[in-house]
Amino acid sequence: MTSVLPAPSATSRTGSTTAEADVRAMLRLWTTAEYRGLVDVVEEMLTDDFLGVDRAGQVLDKPAWVARRRDGRLFHTTFTVDHVDLRLHGDSAIAIGDHECAGHDQGETFGRRCRITAVGVRDGRLWKLASVHISEAPDQSGSSR
Repeated sequence: MTSVLPAPSATSRTGSTTAEADVRAMLRLWTTAEYRGLVDVVEEMLTDDFLGVDRAGQVLDKPAWVARRRDGRLFHTTFTVDHVDLRLHGDSAIAIGDHECAGHDQGETFGRRCRITAVGVRDGRLWKLASVHISEAPDQSGSSR
């Protein structure tokens, strides 16, 4: 299969890569793929040992995360990540942002604003998702952001 992941950003004149731009591009591609149901893209973007916590608090490994979409149990009508605060630590990145998701899960309609924490790792020249944790966001009065 030909890779659908974006090429890493160009190296600057100082010799450093634009790792932050690469991680943000990876997050945009992932949210687009989740929203559009591009299961093969999502699967390629996750590390083999990926672990995710979904909005219901379930811990899912890579096969379980992908299977929910592949078998049609989960369908998104909205899937966004914005207001991302990003920290880079060598070949790892931690992104915390606001997440809005809506759709259908096993026939039930859902929709809510959440917080999301995504952990990216550099895999060769590309960034992949090693972990995602989605949790309910506090209401505006309790928000520290």
